[in-house]
Amino acid sequence: MDFRLDEQSQQMAEVGKRLAGELARSSAAADEQRAIPAESFAALRSAGLYGAGLSTDLGGLGVRSTAWLATVEQLAQGDASTALGFNMHYVATRIAAELPSFDPEVKKHVASLVINDGALISAPLSEPSSSSLLPGSFLPTVTAARTADGGLRVNGTKMYASIWEASDYAFMFARPDWSDDPTSVIAFLLPVAQPEHIVVDDVWDTLGMRATRSNRVSITDAHVPADLVLGPIDDFVTNWIVAQAAVSWGGYTGCYLGLAEAMVTWLAENLGTRMAKGYAQPMGYHPTISSAVGRVATQVEAARLMMYQAAWKADTAGSGLGTCHAYLQAKLMLADAIGRVIELGTTAGGLNALMRPKGYERMLRDVTTAAIMPPNAYACAEMAGLMTMGLDPGQAPSLATA
Repeated sequence: MDFRLDEQSQQMAEVGKRLAGELARSSAAADEQRAIPAESFAALRSAGLYGAGLSTDLGGLGVRSTAWLATVEQLAQGDASTALGFNMHYVATRIAAELPSFDPEVKKHVASLVINDGALISAPLSEPSSSSLLPGSFLPTVTAARTADGGLRVNGTKMYASIWEASDYAFMFARPDWSDDPTSVIAFLLPVAQPEHIVVDDVWDTLGMRATRSNRVSITDAHVPADLVLGPIDDFVTNWIVAQAAVSWGGYTGCYLGLAEAMVTWLAENLGTRMAKGYAQPMGYHPTISSAVGRVATQVEAARLMMYQAAWKADTAGSGLGTCHAYLQAKLMLADAIGRVIELGTTAGGLNALMRPKGYERMLRDVTTAAIMPPNAYACAEMAGLMTMGLDPGQAPSLATA
């Protein structure tokens, strides 16, 4: 298989690589202060990336899965938190532009907000009772009721709402109170500047990705105007987790790929040059260290090829179980590769790698969330195994449902 990038993907990779340097300059301070780096998002806006997920007929760049993977792979090597947060903007804009069940006029309005007004959109999906091991738990309990002006009144709580405080709108799903179908949801953009109806609880003081500020958001009778109500999605789990795998979770998996590559680069550069007292050669010549670096570099490269194969499949074959299977395998491979980086690479790097000013320690913290982000690595293994055997994941035994 020819893994050369097409022209757009090459151009996007170059843009991502250039911007990674700008993002890196703010990354340490943003992590330390648990602050969303406003200057980094301004740089992304100036580079025209806010419209990456929008189709060209809506005024966007029409960046598909392979080209977006090439972009976030580079961005994450500068600042993984910014890349992960901004990927949610890409998710929101691409889904809003593409789903055929959404209102065409609302799509145009959303595109105008992004292209003309420079709006940043977050995409909170998780709720306090969600589990990345159980895809069915991502059905929203947030509710939406129709209002007299054709809009919505929204109530509920969102968890891990990355970059909410920096965003202008939140791309969200809610359970419509007018439907008896428990798998049906309504999609919309919620204006976040409603202080009387929206409260952000600052709970995000966790091990990794601190600068996403993925806080809990409590929503009480918040209003969505009619021109921001996108439309329905039926059979939510199937049409979000499976059919939209390349967008809904494939993109942020690419962020973790770039982060893993940055860790391998750090280890190679530091262990390949660091001299121990009394020795004439760099420490990298020690067979234990060279073997560790060789193993982690090989596994991360294998995960990289699998990620690009999955993205290529999404762009050429479209959505479906086959594409979802490819992403499940790629995410599982990446999680396993990251586990080896944490185990072998960090041990080989020694205490020097854990000194915070060196940069590796922050990457080590950030990468620990990779296996947890949905689908959880265990869920990837389970579903990939079922698909490999030709079995239907939807028929698999699991926890008893309420």
